[in-house]
Amino acid sequence: MVTAVVVKLSSRNQMVLPKEARAALGIKPGGRVVVVVDGENVQLLPEPEDWSEYMYGLGEETWQRLGGGEHFLAEERASWEG
Repeated sequence: MVTAVVVKLSSRNQMVLPKEARAALGIKPGGRVVVVVDGENVQLLPEPEDWSEYMYGLGEETWQRLGGGEHFLAEERASWEG
């Protein structure tokens, strides 16, 4: 379900995250939000409890395209000998 809510920035450029957004993200008082800016698009994400677990597997497709981590490392080391 898509919900749009307009919020107003204060004179200090602060805003209140609407109740609907907090509920959808599962954010409690004192919780933290990750703000991702991509051009004119902004995403709000709940901060992961464990960043290592959150990032695990990111870039997997790239490593597969490169032949895996060990293959890539071997090629890099070989280039140092030239």
